[in-house]
Amino acid sequence: MAAADRRAPGTRTSSSGNLTALGVNSPKQGARLLALSSGTARQPTDPGYQDVGGFDKGYTTGSPPPYPKNTPACPGVITGQPHDGAALQVVIRVPTNAQSFSFNINFFTYEFPDYICSTYNDSFVVMMTPQPASLPDANIAFDQAGNPISVNNSLLQVCDPQNAGGKNFTCPLGATSLMATGFGIDTTMDEDHAATGWLQTTAPVPASLKGKDVTLLFAVWDSSDGLLDSTALIDNFVWSAEAGTATAPVTQPAPNN
Repeated sequence: MAAADRRAPGTRTSSSGNLTALGVNSPKQGARLLALSSGTARQPTDPGYQDVGGFDKGYTTGSPPPYPKNTPACPGVITGQPHDGAALQVVIRVPTNAQSFSFNINFFTYEFPDYICSTYNDSFVVMMTPQPASLPDANIAFDQAGNPISVNNSLLQVCDPQNAGGKNFTCPLGATSLMATGFGIDTTMDEDHAATGWLQTTAPVPASLKGKDVTLLFAVWDSSDGLLDSTALIDNFVWSAEAGTATAPVTQPAPNN
């Protein structure tokens, strides 16, 4: 995230996890998935887990430029200083026959339903370098209105249907997959929070990148304080040699969510 991060002892390792599942959310491919969290990237039954509703790791971070920034869903609202950030940067050589790549993400946030369009909104982005020419910034994970993955995103579909923050959430996927994640009703909480369910981000590969390196930065952070955490699951990175119709990166609900 930033060279000047001030990290409390032990928080560097707890911010990421190589999990067999998060609750009922199993890997989309293979036996394990990556978790990045502004809290602890653990299942509630794992050693080292901390309550995602109140764990502050006690450090501030930078964020990938130009974040934090104004978003279409919340005009005039810019989130505050990033806290407790976690990130993974990978450099990948593009196969010479690749037409696109895709991966799955699933974002869980404790910010729902109380902090919609506030300075406390946590964010998850996937920054691609070189930046796709069709985009206003390097983030390739966003909804159809251009909102990055956060509580202010139309892709937040795992929840209890309700009006919150002046917006209507139909929650077509229900709240079942929040159970045993720390983000759903259990013996210590009286309300469900929210997740996107499994999403699929697909990005076309221009001819100029074939055989060259691309850099992907997966990053999640709290905003304005370190409380009320968010966790992102990442899995199933795939290259495709089949020609697609998309001319720009797109994120949408994954098949067989």
